[in-house]
Amino acid sequence: MLQCKASPPILGVQLTSATNKSLPNALVRAFVCVLFVLFATKLFTFPANAFADADITEPALELRLDAYLRMNDKELATAELTDILASINPDKHPSTYVRARTYQAFERAEQGNIEGAIAIVAGMNTFTELYPYPDVISEVQANLVALHWFNRETAKALIIAEQLIESLENATNPRIRYYANSVMVGIFRANSQYERALERGVAALEALSETNDDRTELRRISLTRDIVTIHADLRNYDEALAMVKRNVADAIRIELNDSIPGLLLQQGYVEAQMDLLEDSIVTHHRAIEWSKRLGDEDVALVSKNNIGSTYIQMERYDEARVILREALSYLDIEGETQNPMAYLLHFNLGYIDVFQGEIERGIELVEASYAQLVETYSPSEKADLLDYLARAYARAELYQQQAEALIEQRDLRAEIFSNDREQSLAELQTRYEAQDQLQQIQLLEQRNALQERVIENKKLQTQIFILFGIVVIFGLILVVIMYRAARKANSKLKVANKQLEFHSLRDPLTALLNRRAIQEKMAKRSPTERRATKNAYPDALILLDVDYFKRINDNLGHAAGDAVLKVLSERLLAVSRATDMVVRWGGEEFLIFLNNMNPEKLPELTERVLTIIAETPIEFEGQIIPVSATAGFISLPFADVNEAELNWEKALQIADMALYIGKVHGRNRAYGITGLKAPFAEVKQYLDNDLAEAIERDLVDYVLIEGPEFDREY
Repeated sequence: MLQCKASPPILGVQLTSATNKSLPNALVRAFVCVLFVLFATKLFTFPANAFADADITEPALELRLDAYLRMNDKELATAELTDILASINPDKHPSTYVRARTYQAFERAEQGNIEGAIAIVAGMNTFTELYPYPDVISEVQANLVALHWFNRETAKALIIAEQLIESLENATNPRIRYYANSVMVGIFRANSQYERALERGVAALEALSETNDDRTELRRISLTRDIVTIHADLRNYDEALAMVKRNVADAIRIELNDSIPGLLLQQGYVEAQMDLLEDSIVTHHRAIEWSKRLGDEDVALVSKNNIGSTYIQMERYDEARVILREALSYLDIEGETQNPMAYLLHFNLGYIDVFQGEIERGIELVEASYAQLVETYSPSEKADLLDYLARAYARAELYQQQAEALIEQRDLRAEIFSNDREQSLAELQTRYEAQDQLQQIQLLEQRNALQERVIENKKLQTQIFILFGIVVIFGLILVVIMYRAARKANSKLKVANKQLEFHSLRDPLTALLNRRAIQEKMAKRSPTERRATKNAYPDALILLDVDYFKRINDNLGHAAGDAVLKVLSERLLAVSRATDMVVRWGGEEFLIFLNNMNPEKLPELTERVLTIIAETPIEFEGQIIPVSATAGFISLPFADVNEAELNWEKALQIADMALYIGKVHGRNRAYGITGLKAPFAEVKQYLDNDLAEAIERDLVDYVLIEGPEFDREY
């Protein structure tokens, strides 16, 4: 199901300056010190709201900047922006100047130079020290958040976002308040802070209500679409559906036609989440109609895929066949009949034939499509395709062919499974160690700089104390100034420490907890803490591995693989409790540690995890990526065995073997080891090395959880 997203424009500004604050020597020092202190006192001791009512914008130039945003000719737009900047007096109108420089940075970002854009905006920190208006500070910080986030520097973006929230408390310009809050909607939602994202979305809408120009309605619809997505993330589907329907009606009313197909796709997605499948199909048909009016056949193809998928889910195979053939006919018209997408559509149509009883024709089409696809597939991708081929053979009761396909698949997976895991873990560890060393070096440099400043301040104090009586008084004022400088340096040091702490315990790609975090947690955890109160439950571990992840990387690129991992991280956080720990264990593996988990509810929770992963495909750059996972789960302590004999790491090893059994038997499922049928001493050797043998000998209790049925190829 395609989900529409929108983000505000990236803004930024830069101005660098340097100030020499050294004092002259000899007797003249006293008088210069007096003048310096008077100046410093005037500059830095203003009340917190001193700039709140100041006229820091130039209305005529603000209107020209509004018109600049609507210019389609990039060369003319750049020339206009250059002329606007030449017309601004930064001393009188710093907010207008920041806005214009911000757009200049945005032009650089559009050219692909994100680092250059960040440099422009970061340089504006010096400008905000000279003109510390809340509006000016907020706009600079909002752009730093947006650019760092766009550059995948999530930790930096989150830290600056916390500072931005404080700056916005005194900001008055509705344009800036709308933009800053919109940026935080995106960064907080991307890090699964849905409640905070919703709070910022409401604040952005409030700021937008104070404006009334030709872009107000467009911004409101775009922002409301983001808020609908957050409500969907929070499973507030009733509220989400009501809002998206209003959004569609408003877009039609103001003739914002380009947005209507995407909004209808969002409505169809929400309806599907509410199991309003018939309504969802109707809505997607509306999206197709609007797409055809606008000549956007790609959106129509996505909607047809969504409708076909829903029909297959409802076992309405005839209708699914019709809509999928429509998609295939478009590829025929475009002359794209020999590309992998066409072969996949043929494979899916053959799959439907098999399940409708057209066994001979369906198997022939599936086998022919399979032969075309595997020519360019990697071993991992071929193993994935063999899984579907085996299902078709099973439905056709061709058990010999099914067995041959499963054996070939098993051999392929056994060959590549271990190597893929070890390579992914090694790459992750290398990236983590490099980032950790970089943070330590940066922190050491900042501490050295702070120490040098403290030493320099002490020397200045010694010089000031030997001056005449009046110089002593102003010297005390100077000490106050230096104390403020030290506080500012300490504040920067705290920010650096927060960055170091974030990177040491968080995965840099998904922002989930990492191995180090769970290891520290388990080292501090008392094996008896969950039994400290009456009726307490044991803990539990769920180990998950994304199915066919290498195929995603090989076929769609590592950027698509990274996008899949981020979305799955959000889904796992959404389904987990506040007391649980969601960990990126390595590569495409995730670990969920559940504190005080009722063993009877553990299979149900594991099924919810498999469902939330697989029920909704992931959209990336126009590609629909179906994803599922295989899991192994176990309680801790296991079967009342003392953790001195079977600790968390051994329990996790059992869960890993259970996961592997799930991989061998078809994926998209979970095996849970729930108890012992023989004394632990008798079963121990199998739990250490060969769980499958223990299951065959009927030495352990286990439960099998099947994931949701879905069509992997779209």
